[in-house]
Amino acid sequence: MVYLKNSEGNSFYVSDFRIRVFQKLRLPTLSERYAVLKDSGWNTFRIPVEKVYIDMLTDSGVNAISLEQLSDMLGLGLEDAYAGNRAYYKLIDAFKEFFPHKYLILAHQGRAAENLVFKALMKNGKKPYVLTNIHFTTTRAIVERVYGGRMIELPVPEAFDPENQCQFKGNIDTSKLEDEVKRLGPENIAAVRIEYASNLLGGQPFSMKNYYETREICDKYGLPLVADISMADWQIALMKKRDPMAMGKSASEIIYELMELTDVAYASARKGFYVRGGFITIKGDERLYEEVRSWQVVFEGHTSYGGMSLKEIAMLIDGLKMAFNDDLPFYELEQIEYTVKKLDERGIPVVKPPGGLGVHVDARRFLPHVQLIPSGEEGGYPAGALVCALYLVSGIRGMERGQLSMDRDPETWREIPVQLDLVRLAMPRKTYLQDHLDYLVDRLTWLLENRDIIKGLNWIYEPPVLRFFEGILIDQGNWGLRLLEVYRKQLGEI
Repeated sequence: MVYLKNSEGNSFYVSDFRIRVFQKLRLPTLSERYAVLKDSGWNTFRIPVEKVYIDMLTDSGVNAISLEQLSDMLGLGLEDAYAGNRAYYKLIDAFKEFFPHKYLILAHQGRAAENLVFKALMKNGKKPYVLTNIHFTTTRAIVERVYGGRMIELPVPEAFDPENQCQFKGNIDTSKLEDEVKRLGPENIAAVRIEYASNLLGGQPFSMKNYYETREICDKYGLPLVADISMADWQIALMKKRDPMAMGKSASEIIYELMELTDVAYASARKGFYVRGGFITIKGDERLYEEVRSWQVVFEGHTSYGGMSLKEIAMLIDGLKMAFNDDLPFYELEQIEYTVKKLDERGIPVVKPPGGLGVHVDARRFLPHVQLIPSGEEGGYPAGALVCALYLVSGIRGMERGQLSMDRDPETWREIPVQLDLVRLAMPRKTYLQDHLDYLVDRLTWLLENRDIIKGLNWIYEPPVLRFFEGILIDQGNWGLRLLEVYRKQLGEI
């Protein structure tokens, strides 16, 4: 983004890229959307993409690619090989610009990288605890369901208040962190984990000061500091805007400083690095590297490709440069800020301040009459219901990030109540335009005016792990049909 002064003396920005490839979109009719919802079990993850108008389900694997990456896809000048391909060695050189880490390990996606990291650090459950600012769904499943451990979340109190304007809701509560280390014993703790631009908190960042304080506690008790840097681009861009310790520094300087404090970093490259795949970097622990690498060969493939194709490895080189560009990440941040402001003006409850990743609507305040957890025949899951209602009236596919995304307690099979029940409307990188955002605002405004029609959801089929991906639900009391009828009467079939 190029920030300039206009003729009236105010600030405005101009995007420092242009779009040269486009995809034609089709808005399915209202009747089609209702039929798709029923066929998909009232689960937006199960909706076929050809039945989606604007896809805001996720930022993972759906970002635009650069002209340089398009060239990389052709594979010109690269010699493919099962071991020792040229792109891998070029990638190692590219990492050195941003990471002061000695070792790089590739994986086919982020959760595969997570699995390798925690398999090594948890010693197959012998170090059962992972302390974190906030969990992510796949990380929790790996730590708790695969290796029998437990993730303990230690966010700051402001993190769960959508109205609180705290600039660093992604901070870990360092006093609670030290208390937990003492209570559990350092010998039982596999790692302290920090997630960049915390997903389940609404894309909220941590501060540099908090990261240094966390590092000091890790050093004091001999614990590794592990970072999920899948959304490092937005984390760093938000730090450049808000953090006194980061202002005036380049993105490459900030990531280098953060990685100096980090023992192990891993990422889903599908997010902030614009390419399918994943990776792990290890600062200098040779024994840990050898253990992780030995399991990489078992689960992912040879060291020089790790489940990624040659073209994807080449694309990751340019993905690194885009992630740590000083301007590119601000395009989506401006889109998110614009949309949050418009929604807030219309009384639609959103997470504030605007973070990275996307726009997050507070479903519990949007649908106060829908209970969080179903009881008896009464439906529940406000965010699950709202995200389906939004698709029905707009063709926009978002994602539930709340109670449905939280698996049940594996021992008691009881629901674990969440503190934030959000509809996430992800902002894929370099993908959507302002009129798409205005359409989203308009349809959410209409839904707010008709929210009493929306009821809860009930399970038909509930998978035991990561249930939100493939679960099948039903609209309690057939409220979807009633919403369809009111919409059609007021706004027509489209």
